[in-house]
Amino acid sequence: MAVIRLADPNDIDALAQMRWDYSVEETGTQGLDREEFLRTCTGFLEKALGSGNWFIWVAEAEGRLVSHMYLQLIHKVPRPGKSPDPYFGYVTNVYTRPGYRSRGLGGQIHQAMEGWSKEHEVEFLVLWPSEASGAFYERHGFVPSQEALEKHWE
Repeated sequence: MAVIRLADPNDIDALAQMRWDYSVEETGTQGLDREEFLRTCTGFLEKALGSGNWFIWVAEAEGRLVSHMYLQLIHKVPRPGKSPDPYFGYVTNVYTRPGYRSRGLGGQIHQAMEGWSKEHEVEFLVLWPSEASGAFYERHGFVPSQEALEKHWE
């Protein structure tokens, strides 16, 4: 049985390692310096967790982190008649270690994050799913949007 909870500073090393592991699995890391990456990622996570704008839900099983889901709060410009501090949530960096997949951990983490988001008046959630993860998010109520535009630099 996994424990679902918000990450704290004690989780930073494990979260950085899981980000490396994800990269190894998805695209490979040949020629990249693992130690340099872990320093960079650790620095990011220290700032993120201390910012009040990033929240990371984790699943802990058998004494280690086995899954996570990140949420960044994006503050919006206030509007008359709306919440004085409006924001929406950007869901990113969702990962479960291979040996723990298909056990419902992603759904449990998502439910915890969604409940927290509603409780904290997050207006809506947005994400950019991978081809493989689209069905998971649709099962959890996400729908495709035609509203966003993107511009990428060449």
